[in-house]
Amino acid sequence: MKAIMSLVAAIVVASSLAAQQPVAERLRGAAPQVVSAVEQTVADALARGLPSEPLIQKAIEGTAKGAAPEGVASAIRALLDRMTVAAAALRDGGAPASAPAIEAASFALSAGLSQPDVSRLTRQGAPAHALEVALQVAGTLAASGVPAAQVVELVGQALEAGASPDRLLALPAQVQAAIARGATPAAAAAGLARAAEARGRRHDPPRRGPPPGRGRPSQP
Repeated sequence: MKAIMSLVAAIVVASSLAAQQPVAERLRGAAPQVVSAVEQTVADALARGLPSEPLIQKAIEGTAKGAAPEGVASAIRALLDRMTVAAAALRDGGAPASAPAIEAASFALSAGLSQPDVSRLTRQGAPAHALEVALQVAGTLAASGVPAAQVVELVGQALEAGASPDRLLALPAQVQAAIARGATPAAAAAGLARAAEARGRRHDPPRRGPPPGRGRPSQP
């Protein structure tokens, strides 16, 4: 455990030191057009209260892959716009727009969910870490072909039931297993949602009082 904590601390320190380096230094070897675009986009992100690290990492990734400078510049501007929408969706759902939540919501948007979808999932109510996992899971499900409506139903149902991050993370594998058995992505997600709803009904507390229609007749 001590070794793990030391490793985590080292990673945090390394990330912090990297973030303090000038953008141009971190993008050493990138085209001047890319460096200029990243510097401007990072400034815009900070002015909007958005995380800047995903933008820098996007530029580093694109440069490493040999993408054209104009393509890298376009990609980081698109990411900035998507993070802006993600932050708005989180706030509309009543959650703080933290950097991890913004990144998770941005991923969900890139996979096909809409701003109202993200807001709806956010409103389901969950601890911050569970919400971030839920949005990552939602994005993974959408990327695998599950329609947005089924994604929101399945993940939202899990959030309302108080599912742990581990249970949320298991959803994509369960959907993939159903797809492997011949179900469509939509049918696989809908089947899991129905099963979860049935389990919830079995665990409902017993109804108090007589069943409807069997109570004491009203007095005339």
